[in-house]
Amino acid sequence: MKMTHVINAIESPFDGVVSAFFFEPGELVSDGMLLAEVIAEVEAAEVEPAEAEESA
Repeated sequence: MKMTHVINAIESPFDGVVSAFFFEPGELVSDGMLLAEVIAEVEAAEVEPAEAEESA
């Protein structure tokens, strides 16, 4: 039996960027499991220039 669950978006207290996912496509996850990491938009802006300098 195939089961599908809908993940409802929650309202975030801040704007941000998803920096990591803690699951693989098709993987079964449990209720309450941490699925993704979001860093605040301000922190993301500080991280991105450093990454750009390293690749230059």
